[in-house]
Amino acid sequence: MQLNLTKKPLALILLVLLLPVLLYWQFMHPRPLALQAQKAPKVLDTRLANVVDECAGIADKAVANMQAIVEFQKLEIEGRKFNVMRRCMDDRGLIENPQWLAYAAPLAKAMAKQQHISEDEAIENLRRSQMINVKPIANQPIYWQPRHQ
Repeated sequence: MQLNLTKKPLALILLVLLLPVLLYWQFMHPRPLALQAQKAPKVLDTRLANVVDECAGIADKAVANMQAIVEFQKLEIEGRKFNVMRRCMDDRGLIENPQWLAYAAPLAKAMAKQQHISEDEAIENLRRSQMINVKPIANQPIYWQPRHQ
């Protein structure tokens, strides 16, 4: 009977000592970089998709009551819509990725020659097409990045 009494406190002491170690290991121990790399893009992609959807909705509402009668008014409305989108994304901590701009500059130059438009207009057309794209494309940087990078 005395054997059972000494085993119970020993097991209890062992449990009390091991429980904090297990909790520390589970919650505070740094994860391997491979696991961090797998989780981070998914979280950022989900957050980015939500923010882009939210800002696109705000931008649509900002120009919803505007009517274009002549062609330049259509361009003005479209420009206003994307300006609202850009400001909304900036308010939520996302900015244009400089790597995307470096990637898009040669494409805009080629597009400008092909379509007989200015390089500024070509880069703006590329911006507008990529602003709402949240899925990464091979060998192409994503348009938005967090402000702190």
